[in-house]
Amino acid sequence: MILINNPWGESNEKGLLKALEKRGMEHAGIEKFESNDVDVVPQLTRLKENGADSLFVVANVAPTAQVIKSLDRMGWDVPISSHWGPAGGRFTELAGKSGEKVHFIQTYLFTDAADPMFVKLQEKFPEIKTLADVTPATGIANAYDATLLTAAAIEKAGSTDGAAIREAMYEISGIKGMIKTYDTPFTPDDQDALGPEDYTFAHFVEGQIIPIK
Repeated sequence: MILINNPWGESNEKGLLKALEKRGMEHAGIEKFESNDVDVVPQLTRLKENGADSLFVVANVAPTAQVIKSLDRMGWDVPISSHWGPAGGRFTELAGKSGEKVHFIQTYLFTDAADPMFVKLQEKFPEIKTLADVTPATGIANAYDATLLTAAAIEKAGSTDGAAIREAMYEISGIKGMIKTYDTPFTPDDQDALGPEDYTFAHFVEGQIIPIK
């Protein structure tokens, strides 16, 4: 693991360690780096020397780009998977061509210029010319669907009281969002709304986020 040194990186470390433990798997090392680091070769070198055969990165666009540049300086060609972070901007412009090697998680992708939401975005923001101009669609879809679910719960509760909305969240169903139709998305024991089947891995190809097949 090569993780940004902040609470986000720490929480991912805990989650990833739990996932490895569940599968009886060991890791080759955990390294941290700062958001303003321009060289993470020392951390990557330790991981390589420990026998790492793949990397999991947690960071946003610019810091992840520095990880990729450091790998290029080392000449280490290793599979890389990531949180959604690199999708949040023009990642490959900063990371270079090697940035296309990073596979990151997404909940929604614009793959067709006829997508109704993409058309609406173009109407609202004329600077959007191609699918590559929207990064990431997953952020739009998550926010849009969350707004729909919240509105449905407010309507169900007949109130904007926080506790009433929370209880109404357990009663809503059949809410059609961008990612999927949400049938009973929340229960007292499951408050994520999304499950493993709602995620896909993607990567950048010539500036556009493309699903990995």
